[in-house]
Amino acid sequence: MIDTVLMRLRGFPETMWPQLLVGCIIWCGLHLGSKAVAMNRAMRFTFGVLLTVCLCGGRVAGDAAGDYESLFGSEARKVAASRIKSDDAAFADKLYKAAGKMPDSPKLQILLYQKAYQFGSTDVSGCGTALKALSSLERALPDQADQWKQMRYKVVKFRFERSSGSDRKSAGKPYALMLEGLGNAKVAEGDGVEAVKLYKRAAMVAAYSKAPNLPRLQAKIKRTKVLASQQVKLKSLQIKLVDNPKDTAAREELIRLHIVEFDNPFEAVKLLTDDIDEVTRTYVSLSTRDVLSLDKAVCLELGDWCYRKLSKKASSIAKPVVLRMARLYYRRFLEIHGKKDVQSFRTATAIEGVNKELGSPRERSVRTSDRALELDLGKNVKMKLVLIRAGKFMMGSPKSEKDRSRNEGPQREVTISRSFYLGAVEVTQRQYESLMGKNPSWFKDPRRPVEKVTRSDAMAFCAAMSKKTGRRVTLPTEAQWEYACRAGSKTRFGFGREDKSYDPYVWCTDNSASRSHPVGRKMPNAWGLYDMHGNVYEWCRDYYDYDYYEKAPKVDPENSIRSGFTTIRGGSWGIYLHSCRSAHRRYIYHSGVHSSIGFRVVVEVGSATR
Repeated sequence: MIDTVLMRLRGFPETMWPQLLVGCIIWCGLHLGSKAVAMNRAMRFTFGVLLTVCLCGGRVAGDAAGDYESLFGSEARKVAASRIKSDDAAFADKLYKAAGKMPDSPKLQILLYQKAYQFGSTDVSGCGTALKALSSLERALPDQADQWKQMRYKVVKFRFERSSGSDRKSAGKPYALMLEGLGNAKVAEGDGVEAVKLYKRAAMVAAYSKAPNLPRLQAKIKRTKVLASQQVKLKSLQIKLVDNPKDTAAREELIRLHIVEFDNPFEAVKLLTDDIDEVTRTYVSLSTRDVLSLDKAVCLELGDWCYRKLSKKASSIAKPVVLRMARLYYRRFLEIHGKKDVQSFRTATAIEGVNKELGSPRERSVRTSDRALELDLGKNVKMKLVLIRAGKFMMGSPKSEKDRSRNEGPQREVTISRSFYLGAVEVTQRQYESLMGKNPSWFKDPRRPVEKVTRSDAMAFCAAMSKKTGRRVTLPTEAQWEYACRAGSKTRFGFGREDKSYDPYVWCTDNSASRSHPVGRKMPNAWGLYDMHGNVYEWCRDYYDYDYYEKAPKVDPENSIRSGFTTIRGGSWGIYLHSCRSAHRRYIYHSGVHSSIGFRVVVEVGSATR
């Protein structure tokens, strides 16, 4: 009898076991004779079920393969034996729909999605179902994102190659985007030569299918060709230096390449020897330091070094990077100097020259004397936070906003009742490692934002920072984040300009070279906050609810009702411009990790832990 019951209970939700066992006892009490005999039999039956569950590893519901076989095994074998490929597509659709009806049987649900992909990817007519199944698998198993990405590429490529006519043109658009993504990955790996090949292939497909990313691809081909040539030069010089370690000219050029073309002073430092001039040795070493740890004289010298010397010999793709670094040093000088004299005038003039070469708008003055908080994290590492005063703003996006998603509304007035300090930049790898003793990031560089951190990792950092500084540190709420991002603006972006002028403020897929970048290189918003649009997504404190805005309070809203997802904000280096808007909302599993997700922290005004 127990075997029969267990066969029927496969897939029964585990959370319902207590109710099930009580039901067994009641049923037996009603159907098995006298009360004494009934209860005796009921208890024996119940303990028999419990014993069997324990012997089976405690999870009767865990036999997903057995469930699949009993439900679909016979039909699956018939479809596999059929030569009619449309049968595979129809069966894939059936499996996909069945999976959606079994949220309380996660193992079986995942298996059904995998089978839907398997059958759907055998014919063009089933590719749509295969892609939907992969999207479901990405949500269910985010830790296997690379595997799902590879499978998605195979399906998209297969559909393009096997289609014809108008269907082939439609299939070409996602294929061109996928090839572009692969090219981006090669750029991030430092393989410019292979990236150019992928971009060229993507451009051919985009031209055929009239895809919107063709102009972007053409620009990437041009930039990546320069990168590839610099990489070839780098390898040649490395070989040359191995053959003759005393070749000073080769060593100096390698140092220049690492500093200027690849924005990597940490590799340049490894090449420093006594035969390199003292000025170069000094400046290269200082360029690896946290800007906040430098005094004003050094900041001014490094700014001049980058602007007046390094940028003059930089390639077309490296020059903006060097100019932004110069601007960062100059800004820091003005912050420390705090005077209106000849030096400040000279520095401000240099910043205007940098902005002119970058094509950036005129530098806005951001008062920081009474709005900044600088906290010491130890090990000569500091964090700067900006005071965000309490106020009101329109949260979300109006229905008329371009690229708007429904989860950004309804737009309504929200009050932030308490002032708070927010990190001027995203938490850097240097800052994270100083407190946590590790660096999980994919794009290793102490100056870049830390990434590949879960929400728990971010909260653990906040706890460690609270203990270190005596302040109460946490993540921003969605409302705090958007209020600070907008900085008084009501436009799609916090800088208040049209999309064509985004470059001075945003790191997105159009200009990021497929990687994160050192913080603070772009222009700040009106409240002195950097990288609020792009670079990396940022964890918020709120749990995600698609319709939260419809029921959220108007004063200090924060969704504290637990769900499986947490909100992330701001867009990233790997996302398109429209997803870097101020109102854009996205979500991810609490345990999700990605090289495009980091965070910044909040300190409430007057808060203290001791």
